[in-house]
Amino acid sequence: MLISLHHLLFVLLPLALAVRVCVKPRPALLDVAQGVMRFCLGFGKGALLVAPLWDLAAVVFRGGPESLGTSVAWMGFLGLLLSSYFAFTAVGDVLAGLGGMLGFKVPEPVQEALTLRRFTRGNWLRLILLLLGLTVVAALVQTWSFGNTWLHLKALFAPPPRTVATLIQQARVRTDFHVLTIVAGLVCFIALPHSRDFVREPAPWKATICLLLFTFAVAMLWTHAAPMS
Repeated sequence: MLISLHHLLFVLLPLALAVRVCVKPRPALLDVAQGVMRFCLGFGKGALLVAPLWDLAAVVFRGGPESLGTSVAWMGFLGLLLSSYFAFTAVGDVLAGLGGMLGFKVPEPVQEALTLRRFTRGNWLRLILLLLGLTVVAALVQTWSFGNTWLHLKALFAPPPRTVATLIQQARVRTDFHVLTIVAGLVCFIALPHSRDFVREPAPWKATICLLLFTFAVAMLWTHAAPMS
């Protein structure tokens, strides 16, 4: 990713806040509040869902098709599917949030495109079909091979014989909270309301949720940051 979560936190956000202080006329307080909440939601999705799910998929797809079991293949596939979905919605939230803080409105068609609503119109079947296509593309990005991608997809229903490599890969994927990550991603995919609808009517409890989400996301970035040499 050309713009990482660290860039969003330590570069774009301070710039946005600096411009917010200088821009005149200043944005309405309600727009700023909604922008801050949207930014927190988008950043939280990126750090707590997109990055872990993408890393899980990378473990599976870069491990090679010969080490796949059915459960591992499905975890990798769902990891790619969910990370693709949340990546789009997170980018939409971050852009809308920065727009609210800076005093400009991101055009509605752009927001709908980034949240995939422009292509699905709220239809779950269209959304699933679109995500399946995006997942196949993401799998090609992970493997850089049509053959390996096909073998990974085939393993969803017809796994290769169980070997020592398969057992090791299964143990590796099922540790480090990967199962919890998949479950959390599925719950958020099914149950989370659209961010724009969530922040439309600000409330103290909503602001608290957004700030807690942002705090957890920053803590995760901090704990996963590479040590200084």
